[in-house]
Amino acid sequence: MPDLTIQATAILADAPILMSILKPLLLIATFVAYTRYVARLEADARMYTLPILGWNLGYIGAALVSLVLIVFIPWFFVGWLLAVMILAGTMFAYWKFRDARLPENRRFRFGGEKLAKAMAARKQAAADRAASAQFTRADGSKEPVPQKEDPTLGIYLTVEQMMLAPLSVRATRIDLASTQAGVATSMLVDGVRTKGEPMPPDVGNAAIDMIKRLAGLDVNDRRRRQTGAFTVTSAAGSSRLTVLSIGSSSGQSLRVEFDREERFGKAIDSIGLAPSQLEALRTLEDPGKRVGVVIVSAPPGQGLTTLGFSIVSRHDAYTSNIKTLERELVYRVEGVEHKAFAPEPGVDDYGAALTKIIRRDPDVVLAADISEPGSAKAATLMGLERPLVYVLVPAESMAAAVATWIQAVGDPKTATKCLSAVVHQRLIRQLCPNCKSPFTPAPEQAKKLGIPTGKQVELFRPSGKIQVKNRIEDCPVCQGSAYFGQIGIFEVLMVDKDARQMLAENDFRGAYARAVRDTKMIQLQEAALLKVREGLTSLEEVQRVFAPKQAAAAKPAASGATAPPPPPAPAKG
Repeated sequence: MPDLTIQATAILADAPILMSILKPLLLIATFVAYTRYVARLEADARMYTLPILGWNLGYIGAALVSLVLIVFIPWFFVGWLLAVMILAGTMFAYWKFRDARLPENRRFRFGGEKLAKAMAARKQAAADRAASAQFTRADGSKEPVPQKEDPTLGIYLTVEQMMLAPLSVRATRIDLASTQAGVATSMLVDGVRTKGEPMPPDVGNAAIDMIKRLAGLDVNDRRRRQTGAFTVTSAAGSSRLTVLSIGSSSGQSLRVEFDREERFGKAIDSIGLAPSQLEALRTLEDPGKRVGVVIVSAPPGQGLTTLGFSIVSRHDAYTSNIKTLERELVYRVEGVEHKAFAPEPGVDDYGAALTKIIRRDPDVVLAADISEPGSAKAATLMGLERPLVYVLVPAESMAAAVATWIQAVGDPKTATKCLSAVVHQRLIRQLCPNCKSPFTPAPEQAKKLGIPTGKQVELFRPSGKIQVKNRIEDCPVCQGSAYFGQIGIFEVLMVDKDARQMLAENDFRGAYARAVRDTKMIQLQEAALLKVREGLTSLEEVQRVFAPKQAAAAKPAASGATAPPPPPAPAKG
């Protein structure tokens, strides 16, 4: 009996296939998977009218050869591996045959490619979530956030901080100037410029290039003037950024303005004009008096374009033919025909374009630029007849605006013959309504403000601080700057026959003094003090605006007042 057991064991050991539950299951799974894939390939061949019969015979032949190898090779797993290679080889052959005859978008792709794309998308989504801001390029596409291993991540984060830090303190503009020593940075908050720490040349210039690329500008063009825009989105919302690139021999500079368009659409009765000034300008709306030239002026960066659009929008665009000629279209007033100046056949300068406008019979014209020779003369000829022409003149004072106009025309008599009015604006900061501190003015202060003796009034001084329980903290509205926004202060000189005669004789002082004496024209500093009486601004702000050009004795007293805290400094780039 033991001999029979030994003989049986030896026979089983020599058998080609030992009985095992794993082997038949593996065999069945292999051929089931093969037939399923072959069925899909056959349907694919039918869809694209590829030869089906030949491939089906090939699939069957491969299956038979694979089965023979598994059965007759003594080592099961060796035969199985060879069979798998043959079966996979037939499907690979069909793949190559098929892709060679179909367009690129119809070819097979490995499942691994989809997986890789999915993984890349997940990594990009994680990077986007980690970023504090998302940029939308000028063409509307999203700027991908560099991943941790990407060397450009540092530049992305630098630009991100350059945009978000000014936005957090309500900056309206940032400026970047590239020099050999580095890139200087500054920002404007409520009209006050604050300098930031300069950036190293390599980091700063790379940041400038990225901003230009986002705005759709030519990164390699460092000399030509270029304008573009892009959008930044953060937890605080979205802002549209307008980018102006200017090159020079010393390096390129960049100006970025935040939500520029939103600052232009202001009604004329909301920009700070006094009631008497509004009433004076309202006379120009009468069709019978809608003639002449009105000089509209403000210092550079003091809201001249906004003022021009506000005055023009006062006219009824549906009953009047209103046209503008501008260097760049930055805002559109409803019903007004805006035109950007561009040289064209027969019209190669700004003055010629203005002359062409008169042929279209306008009622009101806004000329945004008289810097080119001939532009002011064209406006003068228009103003002598029916159209009312508003001319924008950047100037530090009303006197400087009139002098600039006369010089541009070239002849004082011609320049003043058509003048109807001169409007000059300067911007002044408004006190933060959340933290301004009330006080009773001293007698000297009350006298300067025109407050009758004995009348009790309440004025306000800048604070920038609030009390939270027992703690004194920075005001969350103004971030401790004590001011929030700006408002205009104005002088409005209505030019009559006598004033016109004085101006023609270069006697601006006489015309100005006569207007103050006879028509009670509000002077610029008087307009600022009216804003103090109304609680909109402070004596300290009036002093800041006028002190550089006033004698020390003209500074208003500020008994018990504290100086306004400086605006917050920008974050380091």
